[in-house]
Amino acid sequence: MYRSRNFYARVRGDQAIFTNPATKGGSERSSYSTPTRQALQGIIDAVYYKPTFTNVVTEVKVMNQIQTELHGVRALLHDYSADLSYVSYLSDVEYLVKFHFIWNENREDLMQDRLPKKHEAIMERSIRKGGRRHIFLGTTECFGLVDEISQEEYENTPSYYDGVTIDLGIMFHSFAYPKDETTPLKSYFTKTVMENGLIKFKPQSECEIVNTLSSYTFKTLGQIKSVDDELKEYDAMEKGEE
Repeated sequence: MYRSRNFYARVRGDQAIFTNPATKGGSERSSYSTPTRQALQGIIDAVYYKPTFTNVVTEVKVMNQIQTELHGVRALLHDYSADLSYVSYLSDVEYLVKFHFIWNENREDLMQDRLPKKHEAIMERSIRKGGRRHIFLGTTECFGLVDEISQEEYENTPSYYDGVTIDLGIMFHSFAYPKDETTPLKSYFTKTVMENGLIKFKPQSECEIVNTLSSYTFKTLGQIKSVDDELKEYDAMEKGEE
């Protein structure tokens, strides 16, 4: 199976919320202490993604002290009355992310778009430019920034949690999306440990808890822009900036 080279990026922002599903039922929302793999994949997908491949986040390094802020949010109800709910945000967050991409084996119709060097070149440029779409840290009210870093920076930059091991307990890991209309959506949960600020994400096959969900609408597959056209657009855009 093809696997791209590793990429490294810095993700940072004033606030973030990686919602713990256990807190979604009531009037309060609380964030996990660290980002989930699914949340980080969403951030990396905003940097560069096509149906031709799947981004795979393998590690995240938590750089800053984990701090939370409690905000009161007034929500408008159906009868136009107001209700006060509380949201717990992470504050002043910075993460170093290690990831790669693999081909999406469910899209054999995109075989002609599997040009690894061109996709890697676009990914590298997209990281350098801070992403192709807006970066959100768990929710749309939490804006984020993405910066390019080297492998050396990733490995050698110290974390606030150097020398510390923290058991984060059972955390949401990721979704497995349906391949067709007959396949259910599944969610994966796993025991998560942070050592020296570093979390190494397991593959889904090693997650201890799997839930089968029913609320998913399968999307019809459509045409995409070829990687050759994507690269030409980047070249033209960069020439225009000179």
